[in-house]
Amino acid sequence: MWQRIIRLLTALFNAYSFYSNPVGYVLGVLAVIIVPYLVYIFWGSLIFIGLLALGIYFLYRLLTRNRQKRTSY
Repeated sequence: MWQRIIRLLTALFNAYSFYSNPVGYVLGVLAVIIVPYLVYIFWGSLIFIGLLALGIYFLYRLLTRNRQKRTSY
């Protein structure tokens, strides 16, 4: 019973929000939908950049070690 009343009040509040400012309501809904994807892209980019930096570092170390071995003869 209480869940139905809360659901009805929530629906009325959403309808009032949409009626008072439809652009803001739509932008708010889109923001709530898009934010998780943006967070996923952000952390995925950070992990990718970190792995790329590690790969470049180990490749540089490998090449400089080989160069030092060649010049030591």
